Amino acid sequence: MIVADVVGVSMQQAVKTRRETIYDQIGGAEGVNQLVETFCTILETTEVGKPVFLLHLRGHGMAHARMEQFNFFSGMFGGPKLYAEKWGHSNVRQIHAHVDITEEVSQAWLTSMSMALDKLSYSPELKQQLMQSFTDMAAILVRQSQS
Repeated sequence: MIVADVVGVSMQQAVKTRRETIYDQIGGAEGVNQLVETFCTILETTEVGKPVFLLHLRGHGMAHARMEQFNFFSGMFGGPKLYAEKWGHSNVRQIHAHVDITEEVSQAWLTSMSMALDKLSYSPELKQQLMQSFTDMAAILVRQSQS
């Protein structure tokens, strides 16, 4: 009976782990906010982030970028779909349709995000998962701009 109890607990833990979203893994809304703040600070204060920062200055500014990035990441990571609730979609191509995203800007964004993930001490597995998703999105946005 003890073996069954131990196996039962392990199976419950395994099921819980599989269902845990990225949103949960990074600490919910507080974790998303911490990621956005860390990332945006890198954009604002480093040479590597400067190309992305300048694009945001030509747009609605960094305060707007922070708010919308929080809303978008919240849903993307498995939490509340705040961006979609506000705008009716969360299509990354549509969101960036007005922005000419070059390879240089894309690489600056990805490098800045990688730096943010490192500062927040995410596990290598989580960082790899996030960076793969971000890299895939960035490739789509660069191709869109070149079309």
